[in-house]
Amino acid sequence: MLNELIEKRYSPYSFSDRQIEKGTIYNLFDTARFSPSAYNEQPWRFIIASKSNEEIYNNILETLVDANKEWAKQASSLILTIAQNNFSKNGKKNYHAEYDLGQSVAYLTLKATELDIFVHQMSGFSRDKAIELFNIPEGYTPVSVIALGYKNIDDQKPEKGRKEISEFVFENSF
Repeated sequence: MLNELIEKRYSPYSFSDRQIEKGTIYNLFDTARFSPSAYNEQPWRFIIASKSNEEIYNNILETLVDANKEWAKQASSLILTIAQNNFSKNGKKNYHAEYDLGQSVAYLTLKATELDIFVHQMSGFSRDKAIELFNIPEGYTPVSVIALGYKNIDDQKPEKGRKEISEFVFENSF
C-alpha cells in the first residue's frame, strides 16, 4: 500500500474549489507529528490558512513568487513551513532541523495522498516577507509553502521522468 501512495503522489498545478474539512487537516498534522527527528526535537512549525481565513491565506499567498501565485491561489489551504533552528534542551544549533521538517512534510504528504488530497510544495517564496507578515521570531526559519487541496478533475499528471538509481546511488565513492 505504501508503494501505491508513493507512486500516486504528484504535485498538481490545478486544484478544485472543494474545501478540506478542518478535522481532516488536523488529521494530516497528527500524522506529521509522528515523523522522526533528531533527539525527538520535532522542530517543525506550521502556519495554515484555508480560504475561509482570507487575511492569513492572502498573507501566505503574498509571500509566493508571481509564477506560484497564479496557480496556488486555487488551493483550498496554504501552509507556511518553519523550522526551529536550535535545540530546546540546550540552545545549540540543530543542523538537522530543516531535514526533520522535510520528513514531517513527507508524512503529511503520504497521509494526504491516502485521503485523495494533493500537496504541492514550493520553495519559490520570500522568507523575508514571511518573517515580516507572520512575526516569525529569531531562531526560526521559514522553509517552504505548501498548497493543499483536492485535485481539479481536469488536471493531468505531468509526465516527468525520474532519474535512474544509478544516477544518484554510488558504491564506495561518489
